[in-house]
Amino acid sequence: MAREREYIDADVLIIGGGTAGCLAAWEARQAGGDNLKIVILEKAFIRNSGALSAGMNALNMYVNQGKPEDLVAYIRYDMCGAPVREDILLSVAELVNETVAMMEKEGLPIKKKADGSYLNRGKWNIEINGSLLKPITANMAIKARAKVYNRVYVTDLITVDGQVAGCVGFGVRDGKYYVARGKVVMVCAGGAAGIWRPRGQGDAHHRIWYYPFNTGGSYAMCKRAGAKMVGFDSRFVPVRTKDTYAATGTMSIGMWAPMINAKGEAFMREREEYVKLGGHTAPTPIRVLAYCREMQENRGPCYMDTTRGDPQRVEGLKSQYLDMSPILVLYWGCNDINPGREPVEIDADNPSIVGANAATAGAWTIGTSRMTTVERLFVSGDALGAAPSRFISGSWTCGRLAGRSMVGYIKEKRPELLELDPAVLADLEKKIFAPLERYEKCSFFTSGDPVEGVFPNQMEWRMQHIMEEYCGGRSRWFYVNETNLGIARKLINRMRREQLQYLVAKDLHQLQLAWDVINRLDVCQLVIDHIDYRKETRYPGYVNRTDYPEVDDANFDCFITSVWNAETDELTFDKEPYEQIIPGDRKAQTI
Repeated sequence: MAREREYIDADVLIIGGGTAGCLAAWEARQAGGDNLKIVILEKAFIRNSGALSAGMNALNMYVNQGKPEDLVAYIRYDMCGAPVREDILLSVAELVNETVAMMEKEGLPIKKKADGSYLNRGKWNIEINGSLLKPITANMAIKARAKVYNRVYVTDLITVDGQVAGCVGFGVRDGKYYVARGKVVMVCAGGAAGIWRPRGQGDAHHRIWYYPFNTGGSYAMCKRAGAKMVGFDSRFVPVRTKDTYAATGTMSIGMWAPMINAKGEAFMREREEYVKLGGHTAPTPIRVLAYCREMQENRGPCYMDTTRGDPQRVEGLKSQYLDMSPILVLYWGCNDINPGREPVEIDADNPSIVGANAATAGAWTIGTSRMTTVERLFVSGDALGAAPSRFISGSWTCGRLAGRSMVGYIKEKRPELLELDPAVLADLEKKIFAPLERYEKCSFFTSGDPVEGVFPNQMEWRMQHIMEEYCGGRSRWFYVNETNLGIARKLINRMRREQLQYLVAKDLHQLQLAWDVINRLDVCQLVIDHIDYRKETRYPGYVNRTDYPEVDDANFDCFITSVWNAETDELTFDKEPYEQIIPGDRKAQTI
């Protein structure tokens, strides 16, 4: 079936209108001048899309004290001393305060102390009123006069002779086939949620911590384009408020509330096995590990003990959460919970694959350029690998730096738009809309389910079940071993190679869900194979290997990278050496 096509040409083509994408557009305009054509493709609506859409009550990357080097040393420490891209992190840390000041001028309300300085929350955070965080961020792209195409789902990058030439996708409302070219292309479409089986069922199956509509497109597209990928041997396991999955840092850092077990022990401070690992200020994976052990050893349930927190700060807790997780405030109200009088129960959520939060997944980049190993292809935000803990303000800043680099590349290389092979475009069009075409040929049971096909939600459930059981989900307390990973690989690859041919979609909304599943399955391959390749436990709490429970610095004090081979559908692995820029003990903070 021939579909209406929309052709788009740009100098700078940005896939994803989120935290990094909007600021990349802004910075590209500043560096490239009025004649630069900037295009953003956004699968939702840019003013309220992405991980910022629910708001936030703090910026978790800001140099409150010390130097940028101290912030990088802290991030390194918080990843248990594991290899991180210190060059990238330092480039962000040196510019992040300037970026925050710029966003304040653009209307972001930042809380202040009596002396007019920013109100800090701990060492590296500042408090904000961030309910309108995304509209303020999106306005930077609007002010940059970027041409924004809303509700365009990008499915694949197009490469020509080893260079990225553009991308293709479909309109989730208009059903058009979109073909976009760019002299440079940046992918910044978020991380990956919904890989493992969630605890909620039915309509609550995506009641999780991370933004459920970030479905791994950044990683899947870069992988399929042949980019070198890194950091999928780590994943972020958040400990959050039970059932509502609101962030607990507001209580632990902002209110000084400790984690306690059912016996009332502030176990990070009182139990020797955790004190020697860093205690209350231990790295994030260690705190996750401690929570899991308390539950496994039947000392749960566990709580954030807000009754021990600063009374004045606890009093304002509800207003803090209204800026980012209003569902928690509603939950407290419906259940007559007063966090000043009773502790708040917590739970571990299922893992998320991220690169800008407290994990390392993404594409490998050349130096600090933000360009991947595929010529003309840039990444930022969660799509940039091995540089964790950039969060919102760091992703703004990383987007700015990517915008500068892309304009610098255009000025230096003077690339032209590449010609696209009509046959390739036709094949991609057929591939994109195949689930719709298959549905039209189906017969149906009386229930409405297709006889010859599988709906996206059914395939998603199967994928999540496999990953939960065999790749260290929450019900397995995040433990894995080689045998389980082998089963996960076999079952996931069978889905990818044999069963996707039965995936059907009855409308454009389901077509979007179908491509969510396709992308998630490609991320599953990266996760399973990367975790299996790293034969050690480098990130206890996030990935616990029962067969290799110790750290193996002799063989794995490095970055694990992979490149996908389209002909064999296998990953080829390599090791990239770790370069320590900030001197000192990697497992210690400098401040």
